[in-house]
Amino acid sequence: MTKRSSNSNGHSGTRAKTLVARKVKRADYEGVQIVSPRTTYIEPGVAVGPGTIIHPNTTISGKTSIGAHCRIGPNSIVVDSQIGDEVTVFASVVEGAVIESGADVGPFSHLRPGAHLEKGVHIGNFVEVKASRIGASSRAGHFSYIGDAKVGKDVNIGAGTVTCNYDGATKHQTVIGDGSFIGSDTMLVAPIRVGRKAATGAGSVVTKDVPDGAKVAGVPARTAPTTKPKLSNSSRSGPNQARGRARAAPTKTPKPRTSVRRSQKLPARQVRKKRG
Repeated sequence: MTKRSSNSNGHSGTRAKTLVARKVKRADYEGVQIVSPRTTYIEPGVAVGPGTIIHPNTTISGKTSIGAHCRIGPNSIVVDSQIGDEVTVFASVVEGAVIESGADVGPFSHLRPGAHLEKGVHIGNFVEVKASRIGASSRAGHFSYIGDAKVGKDVNIGAGTVTCNYDGATKHQTVIGDGSFIGSDTMLVAPIRVGRKAATGAGSVVTKDVPDGAKVAGVPARTAPTTKPKLSNSSRSGPNQARGRARAAPTKTPKPRTSVRRSQKLPARQVRKKRG
């Protein structure tokens, strides 16, 4: 086995630095700002639009195109991805993904192959997206896994939500309709469909499809009542309520007696004498 000499390693390192320097100069010429050329790596063939800022410790490689006025990094990796205009990728990994204009990712999130974020999508911290399309203006702010899913527009995905896509043998799809609200810590056991403008309560384990506009909660999740149940007559007159009424009832004070006892009554003759 042949060993590379230190000179060959130094030569290859110098060549790599030269390629990076050329790319950075070209990017600067096109109006791209490289904050730290020494810690930035951009492979040949990567396209970056004007007005984009690339922050330190960022690697951009493969068949990647980045639009105008984006903010990439710091501490980010972008591989084989297409990024639109005015996109922010902050301290995250993006590989084999599509990010449309106005979306933002990070910090500390991971877009895996097949992830597609439409316009204005917000992916916050510690979110993983794989083989999923997320509709415009939808949000997943914290600690979520979205895999093999189709998420509609203007959907809110609460913290701790997981699409349980793998049953141990096969991966299944989760579909979430437009305008839905997924409560924090919801488990969506695929295959499953959540309808348009539906909602799940915090901590729900959803194992059955949720109709449009419905609200479910619990383990397993069941349809939540839309109005408060009316009390029956028997429940209204229960012991607790009877005690409450007894406490609230005003107490009657006995009237003082004004009548005279028989023993105290005067004889009729004495009454006549007094009157006479």
